Amino acid sequence: MKLLNQILIIGIFINISFVKAQEKPISKIKVAARYTTQGVELRFFPDRKNILDLGLQSGFILERAEGNSKKFTEITRTKPFSEEEWAIAMQQAKTEEEKIQIEISQDFYISSKEKKGGNLDFTKGIANLKQQKADEDFQFMVSILTAIKNADAAKGLGLAYVDTNVLLGKKYTYKVKLVGNSSIYKIESVPVTLQTTNNKSAYKNKVYIKTGDTKLGFIWEDHPYLSGVDIERKINGKFKKLNDAPIYTVRGKNYKGVKRNGFSEDSLVNYQKYTYLFYAQTIFGERVKFAEVTGMPRDLTPPQKPFLKQPKHIKPNEVLIEWEMKAPIAKDFKGFAISRSNKNDGYFSLINDKLLPSTARKFIDKSFIKGKSNYYLIQALDTANNVSSSFPISVTLIDSIPPVKPIFIDGKIDSTGVVTINIQKNKEPDLMGYRLYRSNSPKHEFSPIQEGFLSLDSLKNNVQTVFSDTITLKSLTPYIYYRAEALDFNHNTSKFSDILKVKRPDIIPPTTPVFKKVKVGEDFVELGFSLSKSRDVKQQLLYRKLNLKDKWELLTTLKNNQKTYIDKNVEKGTKYYYTLQAIDDSDNKSEFAILVMGKPYDTGVRPPVEDLRIQQNKNDIIITWKYQLKNKQTLFLIYKQNKNGDLVQYKNTSELFFKEKSANKPAVYAVKVITKDGGKSKISKLISIQ
Repeated sequence: MKLLNQILIIGIFINISFVKAQEKPISKIKVAARYTTQGVELRFFPDRKNILDLGLQSGFILERAEGNSKKFTEITRTKPFSEEEWAIAMQQAKTEEEKIQIEISQDFYISSKEKKGGNLDFTKGIANLKQQKADEDFQFMVSILTAIKNADAAKGLGLAYVDTNVLLGKKYTYKVKLVGNSSIYKIESVPVTLQTTNNKSAYKNKVYIKTGDTKLGFIWEDHPYLSGVDIERKINGKFKKLNDAPIYTVRGKNYKGVKRNGFSEDSLVNYQKYTYLFYAQTIFGERVKFAEVTGMPRDLTPPQKPFLKQPKHIKPNEVLIEWEMKAPIAKDFKGFAISRSNKNDGYFSLINDKLLPSTARKFIDKSFIKGKSNYYLIQALDTANNVSSSFPISVTLIDSIPPVKPIFIDGKIDSTGVVTINIQKNKEPDLMGYRLYRSNSPKHEFSPIQEGFLSLDSLKNNVQTVFSDTITLKSLTPYIYYRAEALDFNHNTSKFSDILKVKRPDIIPPTTPVFKKVKVGEDFVELGFSLSKSRDVKQQLLYRKLNLKDKWELLTTLKNNQKTYIDKNVEKGTKYYYTLQAIDDSDNKSEFAILVMGKPYDTGVRPPVEDLRIQQNKNDIIITWKYQLKNKQTLFLIYKQNKNGDLVQYKNTSELFFKEKSANKPAVYAVKVITKDGGKSKISKLISIQ
């Protein structure tokens, strides 16, 4: 079994090695830079301890590119201090804290030479590896933070350099590589670019204040070059540090991709101003103030909630509102505000002109809305304008007002005798429903046939507004008549609606329209017809198509007294087929009229040329003109007067000009248009060169 475990372990590590050989994980070396009077100060940090250890042993290569150039040149190599240099650095330390920081960096450098690991126990090895990884991560973090705090510590680890060979106002880009190579990681250098100018606001970082009751909260976004925040407050004229240890943004609260951190202080005095200073450690080992803010806590505690009693409709125009407050009443209590809404979760509007005194416990509302829901809300306010609210409660109004009379939207009867009636819903919030009446004559008494009422426990359901009825279609009366009345939950009844007149279905189609004449021209087809004479016709439709096998397409809707129609949306030489159809108010359709055909013809007459001009340029005669209908089918004939004074065809061209050599004697010309389909224009006016 022990042999099997060893085989499994070897197999696992072979598999891991194969995956890593296929694709190495990436480790990045990041660079920070700033310009000072001494030059460009640089700090650089690998993001993994393994790569940092490798750099500490082999050294780092610094490269620089100038301006917009992408060509990097090595400017120096750095490596950690020798044992003698570490000793000198500790001797030159100004404070005990600086000495400790340099000592920590030296210890980390020494430990980086030691190889970790050993035999792997199959049962305990994973836990041991995790603990080792955690220890290394902690050492790595401490070393980086120490290098940030102390410039000598960073220099001692070979993680710092000052480039003095720079010019003011120039652009430089730096990146760092390792002298050695990693067999585990693919190392990428993240370059940094800067302009050698003084930036006094480089470390400014805004702090946001959140005001509380006897407390203040502060929030700031993570700054790329600041860490380890300390906060001081002015106490008795002097600033005192409030936090025991620096505040680091390790993970931080992520807000829209930005890391944030914060601090809060309580047990403060409301309405007293407090001034705070915020300091942080730069990546170059300096402690800088990045913000100064002043805040003032204030009273945010609302007064106790009023207890609102059930409002009462005591008079036709008055609603009594009463409430209670438990003793004791806070000293800073100021008074009451009363609001009203038509919904318990709607927008509440103030109904008292000014704040009621703290001693008030009732109010008379004379502006409530009759016939609708009225919800009331009492709010208590203190001198700091903190507000607390009661629960909203509605008043039950004494209702003697009936709903308005109903309005019918429409009514239809289908081919089986089923009648569907639509009523426009009344706006009364206490509407219970409708009662429907029917009669065979508007002069007869109407009889109730249906009721659609809500019950008190179904107020959230919709009121019925669509009613169905069944009648016989075999009747001498062509119409059936309906009326309706609306009722509310107090059984107040509206006036009767206007009478709805519904026509029984008509299954006889209208007579078919007839064409009487077809007249065609060059750009139109004129149709003469006799439309359907049926009394219930509501539409007369004219259709057209280009091919007998095609479907009819609606061309236009005709008026019932219309006798002709001229179709001008046509082309010469194209056949157009037409038909007619009538539709009555029961949507019965007539047969299609016998189709007719019209074909616009071509007269062959084409418009003459325009803007005809002639000019002589040295030894050439040039004639020009314009023609809007010019295309590939167009040809222009040039006429010229012969010695007998006759105008004869001379030349032709497809262009909008004609040119020939001058004969130094009078010449007269004209132009005519012809097209390949046989069309031609009149001869233009005569033009000449004298």
